[in-house]
This record gives sequence, C-alpha cells and structure tokens, in this order.
Amino acid sequence: MAGRVLEANQRSEHLIEGLLTLARSERQLQAGEPLDLAMAAADALEVAAPEVGRLGLRVSRVLGAAPVTGDRALLERLVANLVENAVRHNRPGGWVEVDTGRAGPLAVVRVANGGPVISPDQVATLFEPFRRLNADRTGSDRGAGLGLSIVRSVATAHGGTATAQALPDGGLEVRVELPADAR
Repeated sequence: MAGRVLEANQRSEHLIEGLLTLARSERQLQAGEPLDLAMAAADALEVAAPEVGRLGLRVSRVLGAAPVTGDRALLERLVANLVENAVRHNRPGGWVEVDTGRAGPLAVVRVANGGPVISPDQVATLFEPFRRLNADRTGSDRGAGLGLSIVRSVATAHGGTATAQALPDGGLEVRVELPADAR
C-alpha cells in the first residue's frame, strides 16, 4: 500500500511540475540567456540513457550548433520533453533520432522515433494538454499528456514553432524551429 501511495504521489508531483512549466511558458519572457540546443540535447540523451538501455533502443544523434537566446530552463525542458517522449513512446528494440543545427536564421531541433503507428489525423491533437493517443496511455504511468503541449508553448513563447508528423512505419517526428542567436 505504501508503495502505491508513493507512486501516486510521484505522478501527482510530475503533473504539477508539468502544469507549472506550461503556465510559465505561456507568460511573457522577461530576459534571455544564450543556450545551444545541441548541449541541451546531449544532456537530455544522457538523462534518458538508462531507459534507452533498458528498452534496447538504437540512438542516432547529429548535434550541430543550434544557438538560441531565451529562458534557459524552459528551453532545456522543451528538448528534454522531446527526448523523453521519443523514448517513452517507443518499442523495445526501437530507435530514436536526435538532430540539432541551423537552417538559415533558425536553430532547429528534430527528434523522431520508431514507436507505434499514429494516424496522421491524430498528430495535431498531441499538442493539446492532457491528450494521448489511446486509453491505455491515459491510465498509465507514461506521463500526464503535457509533454508536447509544453514543447509548443515554449517554442511559441520564444518566437518559434513546433510541428509533428506521423511516420509511415510508425513513430513520430517533431521539429522545433526557433530564431537563432546571431552571436
């Protein structure tokens, strides 16, 4: 019983943290500091490494410089959410790709995975808070359904965009484009 109560408490804390991050990202940004999305991606992959190993996922990374300016904590959370989602919503023995770099005046982070097949008409709903693909995810310990809504909100707050597309063989590709720091 104590274990179940502790688990429920941890899920509640995770939900509250997600809601606070979402609310914070929807406020006006006060000041910005430089951050390279490549470093944020490397850190997120390091944190995810134990779960990647447990699931036997193949990880491909091409981390080119992607300098931005903004709220460091929110931008790090954006990248961490992308990596966490790609790992969490995958298959044992699957794959994850994480790329960062520049595309003209934009800094780009792209994260894709080889998870379950997603209907293209469901993709847009994944950016809505508390949205999940099916009921078994809703009642699971796999998150609160806030990850991609936080990603989009943080991207928007920084003058950028977040888009996603279902991959034909299963999985999802999410691409975030932010104004690059010219420094």
